Amino acid sequence: VNLINLINLKTINCKIIDKDKYDRDIAECYINKININKWMVKNGWALAYKYYSKKYVSEEKYAKNNKLGIWKGEFENPWDYRKKN
Repeated sequence: VNLINLINLKTINCKIIDKDKYDRDIAECYINKININKWMVKNGWALAYKYYSKKYVSEEKYAKNNKLGIWKGEFENPWDYRKKN
């Protein structure tokens, strides 16, 4: 299942749970009871942003151990890339 199939024109509900240091909203988004954030991390299409939360660390470990999504190859963490550029 990919993200397009998961969403498939369904209504997405997002709940703001915090603000980052730049005053941007941090939210969790759902389709019915499916947490999209969690789904993306577990399927290897997003990383657990441990700076703000440890919430999706086990999902990231699962994706990494099973070489799912971005874990099939090599990549640079987005926060490391932003620091350099």
